[in-house]
Amino acid sequence: MMRSDTVRLLNLLQLLSEIAVAVGYLIGLIPFAYLWSYTWVIPLVFVNLVFAFLTNNGTTIKTIINIVVSFLSFIPLLGIVFRVIGIVISLINVRELSRYRGRG
Repeated sequence: MMRSDTVRLLNLLQLLSEIAVAVGYLIGLIPFAYLWSYTWVIPLVFVNLVFAFLTNNGTTIKTIINIVVSFLSFIPLLGIVFRVIGIVISLINVRELSRYRGRG
């Protein structure tokens, strides 16, 4: 079992990472900008999955979905829809992590 301050720190790091993922998806809505923003979106969704597993904070399923969405975002034209879905998932995780942080 992890110490509560370690869990709080990991949740904070995941929260910041989720914000960065959402910003990456948002930048990706600009034509061809996703070719740049994916360089941090793809790695961060995997990092978020590790944080979710370690902290068991209820974001694991949504994070796995976000991993799939991040790869589907490469589909020309249709990728825009997946980027919007990714933004929504990241914002839901941010809200959930903010609530969880408040309880900790």
